[in-house]
Amino acid sequence: MFNKKIVVSANEHHRNSCPVITSIEPINGINDGPVILTEPNGQKIFGQYEVLHGKGELCWVLDDLPAHTTRTYQLTQPDSGITTTGVTFTEKDQTIVVNIDSRHFTTFRYDTHQYRPYFFPVLGPDECQVTRGEISSESKDHVHHRSLYVAYGEVNHTDLWSEGHHAGRIVHQSFSQKSEGVVCGKIYTRNSWNDKDGIPIMSDIQNYRLYALPAGRSIIDLDLTFLADQGDVFFGDTKEGGIITVRVNPQMNASNPSGKIENSFGGINEDETWGKKAHWCDYSGIVDGIPVGVSLFDHLSNPRYPTYWHVRNYGLMGSNIFGGGTFESDQKKDGSYTLPQGQEMNFRFRVYIHYGDATEGKVGQHYHDFINPPSVVIQ
Repeated sequence: MFNKKIVVSANEHHRNSCPVITSIEPINGINDGPVILTEPNGQKIFGQYEVLHGKGELCWVLDDLPAHTTRTYQLTQPDSGITTTGVTFTEKDQTIVVNIDSRHFTTFRYDTHQYRPYFFPVLGPDECQVTRGEISSESKDHVHHRSLYVAYGEVNHTDLWSEGHHAGRIVHQSFSQKSEGVVCGKIYTRNSWNDKDGIPIMSDIQNYRLYALPAGRSIIDLDLTFLADQGDVFFGDTKEGGIITVRVNPQMNASNPSGKIENSFGGINEDETWGKKAHWCDYSGIVDGIPVGVSLFDHLSNPRYPTYWHVRNYGLMGSNIFGGGTFESDQKKDGSYTLPQGQEMNFRFRVYIHYGDATEGKVGQHYHDFINPPSVVIQ
């Protein structure tokens, strides 16, 4: 038996469906897995506890905590035999099917014969499909826009954005972690970026966290690392890239009356968002009668923050920090960059799926959950 008191402060923002992650000293006798967070009024929620490399981590989802208020929890061990769901995986044929509370959320596809790992489908509110399908009339243009993925168009003069005989591939190598959880599931993967002849150029680490949120909202976090483990790595100035990229369901396209692109500065649709810098970008529309949206968040710790956005009315949205000269039609703003051998470049992104457009989905509020999270004190 153990007891820990957790005090969480909302600070300046109302917190709703807000993932909270905090470090905690390893607790003797407690296995990785669910814990119970109990409020003074007796209300209980699940937390998730894990020890990695000698360091403890506690995470949970904070709901309905107004700005400038605090909430206190008592941390205890759950009763033995307790039944939980949360995020669960089913693995088959180089895919990981991800369920949240027994409903299908997404599938991670890492077949080493494809051009890159990606998530498809990605399901939003009422299980509507927020990203584009793969093999149908809707995917005839830009076939390489495979739902939700990481890619870039000029790496050591190799195209790792498109597909075909001239293109390189991002090839899955290994998992450092695949874990289910009552609060979040983790898919941590390492990949090799190879030229068209299969020769490695660099590696990446894509660490995904997928959270068990109440129905209607979903969050995927990506901690991404580029590794110059094969020599210097040159990233060219091109629009063809989205370091994190989504291709939305065609019903959401901004070329449709109900579709809309919006960025953190209030830019609307392609003319006001393509090639522009912004802290976040959101794509929304109506899918099978359901108003839905998907946002990509750029973290303030990322290189060259805030990023440029390669975002189109036909359904593409991706971040691109290297394409400044192309986006601004100014060679003096050439954004190409060389990552020296042995060094790394780190990024943090969040994918936020919600009801409605950016206003209804409270995208600005949820962006602050990402860059200005609640503060936590453990007593």
